[in-house]
Amino acid sequence: MKHAALAVVMSARAALAAGALPVTLEAAEREALAQRVAEARVKHPEAFKRVGALRQGLAHLDRQKRGPLAPVTSWLNGVPDSTWALADALVFSGEVDPALPRTAQVAWQAGLLEALGGRRDVKTEPLLRAALNAPGLAPPVRRAAADALGRVGTDGAVEALTRAAGSFTGADRLAVLQGMGSCRRLAITALLAQLLARATSEAEQLVLVKALSVNGNRWALETPRGAPRPAEVPRLRSAAAGALVRVYVSSSGRLKTEARDALRVVEAPDTLVLLAQSRALDPAGVDALLGVLAR
Repeated sequence: MKHAALAVVMSARAALAAGALPVTLEAAEREALAQRVAEARVKHPEAFKRVGALRQGLAHLDRQKRGPLAPVTSWLNGVPDSTWALADALVFSGEVDPALPRTAQVAWQAGLLEALGGRRDVKTEPLLRAALNAPGLAPPVRRAAADALGRVGTDGAVEALTRAAGSFTGADRLAVLQGMGSCRRLAITALLAQLLARATSEAEQLVLVKALSVNGNRWALETPRGAPRPAEVPRLRSAAAGALVRVYVSSSGRLKTEARDALRVVEAPDTLVLLAQSRALDPAGVDALLGVLAR
């Protein structure tokens, strides 16, 4: 009875308040989310207070920032038991004063998404899918949504990211590609490699090389939560390395440098073989990189 009453209260509250993002959820998804938020508000009230306090302090954080955006994510990451407090802010109660600078609003939206994605809770997938497709997002927020969904790493996340990579255009598409490297699933690696092989603009090539570097990062994949499907890891790293070698031997300038650095991050076991097989395309470049990798 108590949970049912809380859900009713939460639903009424949601009708009066607005979230940080213009997300559209199915009725059943919204109801389930409201129920979880209501239960968490009783169990972890301090988390909701701290997330709310941070929202109230956005103007100060924005004034004190040293980069383009205030480090909202790092503050939110320090709030324990806050999965549903973050979700509440995104959907129900996190709207900020429209008079705040645009940088403050973007930092808040992106920070909430990045922090929620870091929890890697599969129950947040419907919300993160809706966030990815929300209208009118700034590119850093769209990227954060893709990154957060990627960290969840479910089949549904893979499907949503794949669809978004093919449906968005312009800056939105680049933002999705930037963020989706965090989805360390073989299907995403294959998609990134395919897109890189077809890309014609250096801007998109650079984004895809970086995404593959994140996707195949050896250190991240070896952490306990780095790979949603551990059995995919060997093929994933090999696919990432293969795509990066093809770029390395066929490019120059910044793109070649970024591909080289990405190969060192991925450090796939078959990288040396892949380079040797491609040596005829760039003997000097391959020999130089082989020397670095050997050391």
